[in-house]
Amino acid sequence: MSSGATHSTSDFPFVTGNAANRFLLDAYRAAETPLKQLARLRNAANFKAMTIGRMSEMPKLEEVLEGAEITYGTRSEAKETYRVKTYSKMFGISREALINDDLDAFSDTLRAFGQAAAQTEADLIADLLLDNGGLGPLLDDGITLFANARGNKSGAGSGLTISSVSAGRKALRDQKGLDNETPLSLKPQFLIVGSGNETTAEQIIAAITPSATEEVNPFSGKLSLLVEPRLEDDAWRLFASPDQAPILEIAYLHGVQQPKLETREGWNTLGTEFRAILDFGCGITGWRGAYLNEGE
Repeated sequence: MSSGATHSTSDFPFVTGNAANRFLLDAYRAAETPLKQLARLRNAANFKAMTIGRMSEMPKLEEVLEGAEITYGTRSEAKETYRVKTYSKMFGISREALINDDLDAFSDTLRAFGQAAAQTEADLIADLLLDNGGLGPLLDDGITLFANARGNKSGAGSGLTISSVSAGRKALRDQKGLDNETPLSLKPQFLIVGSGNETTAEQIIAAITPSATEEVNPFSGKLSLLVEPRLEDDAWRLFASPDQAPILEIAYLHGVQQPKLETREGWNTLGTEFRAILDFGCGITGWRGAYLNEGE
């Protein structure tokens, strides 16, 4: 048999080269959930459970009288755990399709894989917030992420209004540290809604030119709107910056912050097999920087 009569993936650089990864990654980036903006990023060294610990605030400094000893202070600790898991799928392209060089079919398939990876991440993050009827997962202390006992949930659901958002802002401002004494004065940075609340949320944060003092919008330019259609239509949430009070953490194995594309030539069947692999994990690391209103 002449060597020119056979084909391998090296004959089709689009399939195995940078172009294939580019199609997958471009689609992945375009489909990423906005909820990732709420997260603190972490590099995972392996698949073992990761513990996120947080020490309480230092006790206040006390006056030391002349000749008196300096006393010791104590600190408490809170912790949560999660781990990275592997998510993957395979697909194959026949030798005939490779030889026909149907680039549209290749690129569409690769884009779909990139979108699927982004959707996987979005589902996992949204599921954390939607757990337990929207109250979030049970944390290490046995209480859900959002709870009246934490002071980060409205007593009664209400729609998005200046008044209700103001109440949420006050709840964040009034949160205290792990010592239950130190005021944290947290500032909301993100307003998170489902698609049913998007227009109202845009009105809440819109910039207007008031003609009277009472028409001033106190939230104009102060909140970033994140819309995730996986979330409830009526409920809305406020989150502080993850740099100030991290609630959500996401992690990738060995810092690879994207899906990987691998290929191999088929043996039992003529063609090429592709697989996309995503090593990803997400978890809740605290509760003080978030507020939930379940809506009307």
